[in-house]
Amino acid sequence: MHGVDAELSPSLSSRSEDKFFVVVSVLLPIFAQAAYIFDVFYYHFISKEINGYEGLLSSVLSVFGYLQYCVPIRSRCIRFFYHLFIWILSEIGTLGHLILSGKSHKSSLVLYSLSGLVDSIYCGCLIYCRVFSKDRYVRVHMAIEQRHLFRFISRLEVILAIFIPIFFDTRFTTLTRDNIAFYILFDFFAEYYHRFHGLRVKAVLYVFVGTVTASVTLEWIHIVKHDTKYEVASSLCELLASCLCYSLIIMQFFPNNFISRKKMAKHRRRQTVSSIASQQTYHSRHSFDSTFEKNICYF
Repeated sequence: MHGVDAELSPSLSSRSEDKFFVVVSVLLPIFAQAAYIFDVFYYHFISKEINGYEGLLSSVLSVFGYLQYCVPIRSRCIRFFYHLFIWILSEIGTLGHLILSGKSHKSSLVLYSLSGLVDSIYCGCLIYCRVFSKDRYVRVHMAIEQRHLFRFISRLEVILAIFIPIFFDTRFTTLTRDNIAFYILFDFFAEYYHRFHGLRVKAVLYVFVGTVTASVTLEWIHIVKHDTKYEVASSLCELLASCLCYSLIIMQFFPNNFISRKKMAKHRRRQTVSSIASQQTYHSRHSFDSTFEKNICYF
C-alpha cells in the first residue's frame, strides 16, 4: 500500500480550496449508508406495525453512496479504510434484511444475497483502482464538483414531490430503492459523454439507462396491479442497473475508456484552425465573386 499520491482528478486543486465541500463529499456517502441501516431496522421492527415511513431517507441519500469513488482523499491508506468502512456499513444493512426477512420471502433473500455479493465485488474493484493499482494513470475521470452537489439537491427536491405520497401510502411496501439515485446519475454521467472513448463504455451507459427505465415501469405496474411478479422483476432490473452503474464507474478509471484532456484540447484547436481557414477561404472566394460580378454588365 502506498502513501500519498497524485491519483485524484484534475479538478482536485479547485476542489481542495473549498474545505467545506471536501468534508461534505467525504461525509455524505457515510450518511447514505447509515440511513440505509436505519431504514432496514426501522422497517423490520417498527414499520411493519405502523406501515408508514419505510425507506424514504435511504432512497434519497443513496445517490451519494454511489459517489464514494471520487471522494477527494489524497492518502491511499486513508482511502483504503474509507472504502472498507463504507462497504461494512452497506453489508450491515444487507445482512439486516437477510436475517430479519425470514425464510418466508425467498425472493427477497435471493435479491439481497446477490446485492451483497455485487457490493462486495464493487468494493474490491474500487479499492484496487484507488489504492493498490501501480498504474500512475489510473485516475478519476468523472469527478464530482461543487456545482454537481447543488444540482443533485435540486433534482432530489423535484423527485421527492413525486415519491413522498407513494412512500407514505399505507397500501404499499416501498423499501429502499436506488432508482431515484440512478435518475440523478444519468445527467451526471452524460456530462462526460463527449469524453467517452470506444463503443463499450457508451453501450454500458445506454443499457444502464434502459434498465432503469424498465425497473421504474415495472414498479409502477406493480403499484397499479398489486402483482408480486412485477415487483420481483423490477427489483431484478434494479440490481442489474446497479451492476451496470458500478461497471461504468470502474471503467472510467482506465484511460483507454476516456479521451484525455490533452487530446480534447488538441482536437478543439484543430477544429478552431480548420474553421478559421474555411472562413478565410469562404471570404476570399466571396470577395473574388463579388469583384467578378462588378465587372459584368447586365442588360
